[in-house]
Parts: sequence; C-alpha cells; structure tokens
Amino acid sequence: MAKPQTWLEQLNRYGVPLVVVAIGVYGTWDLIVQPWMRVEQPVEVCSTRIFDVAVLKPSTKPEEPPKRIQAPEGLPLVVPAGETRIFSVDVDNPDQKPVMYQWRSTYGQFASRVTVEGKTTYTAPRSLVNDKITVEATLQGCAPVKRTVELAIVPSAKVPLSNEPLPMPLETPTPMPSIPSSLPTIDPFADPPRR
Repeated sequence: MAKPQTWLEQLNRYGVPLVVVAIGVYGTWDLIVQPWMRVEQPVEVCSTRIFDVAVLKPSTKPEEPPKRIQAPEGLPLVVPAGETRIFSVDVDNPDQKPVMYQWRSTYGQFASRVTVEGKTTYTAPRSLVNDKITVEATLQGCAPVKRTVELAIVPSAKVPLSNEPLPMPLETPTPMPSIPSSLPTIDPFADPPRR
C-alpha cells in the first residue's frame, strides 16, 4: 500500500513544475511577444550641417558692405596682423530652431566667443603665425557640428608686430611622462647574490 504524501511533497510534485512553466511563459511574453506588440515611436533624427563660413573684411566706408575674402583651394586665408575680420556662418536650419554658435581661435581674439546669430568679429594676433578658427553650431536638441578655417597672419602696414611671446595654443598635446635614465639592469647569466 502506498504511503500518503505530506503537503510538502505534494507542493514539490506540482508546485515546482508550475513555477517552471510560469517562468517560461513570462519569459516568452516578455522577450518575444511583447516587443512585437509595442508600437515603435518614430525617432526624429536631428542633424544639421554648416553650409559656409565666410570671412569678411569690414569696409572703411559706411555705405559699402563688407567684402568677402577668399583663398585659393588648399591655402589658408591671409589676414594682416592686428586687423579685424567678420566671421559669418550659414547653417541648415529649415525649422528655424534656436542656434548657438561657439567660436574658438588658437591665437586671435573674438568680440564674442558665444553668439546666437551667425556672426562675430575676430582680431588677428600681432605676430606672424598660422591661426586656426573653429566654429561649432548647435541647434536646439541636435548634435553640434564644427567647421574649421585656417588663417595665415602676415605683416601689416597699419599695425606693428608684437615682440611678446605667443600664448600657448588651446589644443596642445599633453606631454608624455619621462622615463628615468638610470634603471637597474639585470644580467640573467650572472651568479645569484649570496646572503
């Protein structure tokens, strides 16, 4: 005659398989069925681009507009030392979202480094250097885009050159740590030290 099962044995006999089946059904629901039932919301990919960065020479006559300066393909734009230029940028912005512009220069100075309109005034350094101008445009809710313009600063008849040393460029590489010159050497064929 069969021995009657205790409630713990009955729970083991029926409960464990039910728990395994429940975990399997939940896993199937969570990993397979539910993702198919979700309605994917379209994700708006926000991108923009900079069409053009113009460098303008201010006019000496108020009635004349600034004159655009250009350089041959592959050569930097020429700016006399200490003179000012107007930088202007055109950005693809069909939805007319707010745009913030950040202007950076290795050696020169900007009247305003952060603007909400695509223009700023640049003053060249009073030393003969190659300067790099970078503009970063950020549309509201979009990733920023950058454009770089190379300038060659040349002597000017109006502004004397400066003998002051140039400031360190903003994008200087970090120096590598030096290795000590007197490292101990180990001769693998030497007799071991005696104690």
